[in-house]
Amino acid sequence: MLVGICSQYWQFLVVFGILGGAGTSLIVTPAVAAIGHFFLAKRANATGIATTGGSIGGVIFPLMLESLFLKVGWSWATRIQGFVFLVLLVLANLLIRVRLRPLPKGNMLPNPKIFRQPAFVLVTIAAYFLEWGLFVPVTYLTSYCLDSGAMSPTFAFQVIAIYNAASSVGRWASGFLADRYGSYNIMIVTVFFCMSSSIGLWLPAAVFSERDSNHALNFGLTVSYSVLMGLASGSNISLAPVCVGLLCDTREYGQYYAMCYTVVAFGTLTGVPIAGAIIEANGGAYWGVAIFTAVCYFCALACFVTIRIAKVGWRWDAVY
Repeated sequence: MLVGICSQYWQFLVVFGILGGAGTSLIVTPAVAAIGHFFLAKRANATGIATTGGSIGGVIFPLMLESLFLKVGWSWATRIQGFVFLVLLVLANLLIRVRLRPLPKGNMLPNPKIFRQPAFVLVTIAAYFLEWGLFVPVTYLTSYCLDSGAMSPTFAFQVIAIYNAASSVGRWASGFLADRYGSYNIMIVTVFFCMSSSIGLWLPAAVFSERDSNHALNFGLTVSYSVLMGLASGSNISLAPVCVGLLCDTREYGQYYAMCYTVVAFGTLTGVPIAGAIIEANGGAYWGVAIFTAVCYFCALACFVTIRIAKVGWRWDAVY
């Protein structure tokens, strides 16, 4: 609600960056950890189903705001969104429950000793690079579509809704498959497709847009990327917490998840500004951020593969 009265950069930084970031972490962390209290064998599927709500919101809110901006203006559009958030958060606080008793008080404090586990360090690094890679297209895909000239401004704003709709399916599907074939196995496959789609679809589209090539080809590449990247990147949200949970006891799930994402939060904070600096350094071209996204996913892929090899060896048919 405060975003609507912001007019200077520092105000947006405080309200959206600091208050919004702190609030989001306080909401998401216990909500995801609570799922692990009720599910073990089907934890990935349960987490995938639960996290589809975020991507459904990613479909609804851009379209809602696009309409409200024209009808009531920026300030009231963000206030209306805030009231919707308020209702949803009240319902969430009434509905979310935990099954296991809290750990002793001393064990609820941050525990840096967790980072003595090499696998946990690697999964934290992997999640860090996932955040770097994930939020670049989420943030800049619409502006790329506008700058490319391959589609109308209206459709450019709808591309991110397409991306989030595909992500909704990807979040559920990756969790469903992970319970059958292993969370790390599915994560490796989906991260590989995130990397490949960024190199194979977004990079060529960005290069063609700079050369004023066929707009129809650019349009097809961009929409294909939105769908495929959305499907594959759904696992970044739904499976990453499950991969963390495989390294600890259920009672410690919340603590491990919080410690991991305390570090990962710095990736969320820095990834988008880094991508913006890359775009500026390339004179407004987007091919650099496409490569940056692919490199981030390559680093995450290397970490997940290393953990899998350390835990189950080189057996390709091992479920882990």
